[in-house]
Amino acid sequence: MPNRTIYLPDELDEMSRKLGLNLSKLTQQAIADFVAEHSQEAFEARLDAASVRARSLSLTWERHALQRQRAEAGER
Repeated sequence: MPNRTIYLPDELDEMSRKLGLNLSKLTQQAIADFVAEHSQEAFEARLDAASVRARSLSLTWERHALQRQRAEAGER
């Protein structure tokens, strides 16, 4: 799981420590709530992230590969 750094004002940091809050859990829940309320933005963010990962693979697709494979298999 990736590790991210968040910054809190001193007062919030002190309160969260005294209350024994699990900041990781709170942050995850806040993000999940935001995503639920902003589904289109979340979809676009996921799509963009997936596109970046796919481009980073530098895959090249052979032209007409499906037709060639079908011909080799004797399909129409």
